[in-house]
Amino acid sequence: MKRLGLAMGLTVGLGCAQAQGGDVALRMTTLLAQPPVTSADDAAPAGHWAEQATRWQPGSDACEGAATPPWERLTLGDALAYTLCQSPTLRQAIAEVGAQTANVALGEVALWPTWNATVEYSASRNFNSSGTAGRTLDASLGLSWALFDFGQRSASLREARFGLAAAMASQNNVLLESVRDVMRLYGEAVVASAALDAATEAEATATQTAAAAQARYEAQVGSQIDRLQAQTALAQATLERVRAQSGWENARGKIALALGGDIEQPVRLAEWAAWVRPGKDLPDLASLRREARSQHPKLRAAQAQVDSLQARLEASQAQARGSVTVSASGGSSRNWGAAGTGNIPVGNAAIVATIPLFNGRESAAQQAQILAQKSSREAELETVRRDVDAQLWQAHQALLTSRQSLLASERLLASATGTYRVAQGRYRAGVGSILELLNAQSALADARRQRVSALVDQLTARTQLGLATGRVGL
Repeated sequence: MKRLGLAMGLTVGLGCAQAQGGDVALRMTTLLAQPPVTSADDAAPAGHWAEQATRWQPGSDACEGAATPPWERLTLGDALAYTLCQSPTLRQAIAEVGAQTANVALGEVALWPTWNATVEYSASRNFNSSGTAGRTLDASLGLSWALFDFGQRSASLREARFGLAAAMASQNNVLLESVRDVMRLYGEAVVASAALDAATEAEATATQTAAAAQARYEAQVGSQIDRLQAQTALAQATLERVRAQSGWENARGKIALALGGDIEQPVRLAEWAAWVRPGKDLPDLASLRREARSQHPKLRAAQAQVDSLQARLEASQAQARGSVTVSASGGSSRNWGAAGTGNIPVGNAAIVATIPLFNGRESAAQQAQILAQKSSREAELETVRRDVDAQLWQAHQALLTSRQSLLASERLLASATGTYRVAQGRYRAGVGSILELLNAQSALADARRQRVSALVDQLTARTQLGLATGRVGL
């Protein structure tokens, strides 16, 4: 299998994580990230199918060097990799992180002195009887440093850092949504492919039944009604196969377009069933809830926006108090002219205290505006917290239901297979009716479809539970 990986990571994100003192890397919950339990004859997957999701970035060396997806054996990991490599939303999120990183750098620069060098050359001439002329060359080096501003620059720097944290969290959330979309498209393709396989098998089975009914009719041991019912069942199975073929073509076209391919691109899905085998233990909801509240990207982004507005409020309050700035410069001035030639040393220093006057109304209005924005963001944070809790609860229940459905579908398929074999044997022996065989045949086709649907539901539920906690990779 062709594997796509990146040597480079989100270096901007790592820098922010160190600056904020927290870990912003996306991970999968421990129980969900483990490879599934397989039998001794099966090869266990090396890791989770989305473990490298945080490394796939638009414009990276691996994305640029990759040719096309392995259409002949498309895995979940390949689908995710090529989707992220071409994601305009993720590219926009990465650019926003870069812009916020620059804002942090500007905030750090504001804490240090500003240096400047000036050079000025001038020439003059009097057009009178004396006709005197003169030239002057001035050069100086100076600095300006805000010594004290009641914390305005520090607050602005904190605002920039919280803005970077919010941008990074939004980037991670884009990653979560991309995984969700890939899972949906791939799951639809899997269901459509399995439905086509089941319909094809059902048509083949109906063909065998129709042939057996025809043979019994020609041997004068079967009735005309049995032959016609078998032919009707065959026609119905053919119709279902045609519909399943159409469903697969639609799903194939969607996933081909999502990966940047042509809509007519042939696609074959790789083996994916190993990832849907349920583990022994169901993840604890309470621990997952604590995990989601501590590190879900949506919550982090909302909290960072609230903290950013608080820092902006403090900066506005400090701005209303004024600042103290020191400036100094030194240099020399050289003159050429009628008065003579010589160098004149020049130097000056100043301490400037700036106190805003008569701006109380403007400052109060600015602070009231920031407070209103902060209140709105706090309400949004609470809404996001409730949404995360609701999604986590739904995902946990879906995983519980899918585990039970998977076991039930396995028993259903085994029972339907056995019933069909008995009914087929009875009909061939002449002791069973055609209706009995057709009913068993229909039940077997339905059991096959339900089995695949249950497998996909289990895989989707496991992934959705990981996304609900804010984790997508190891």
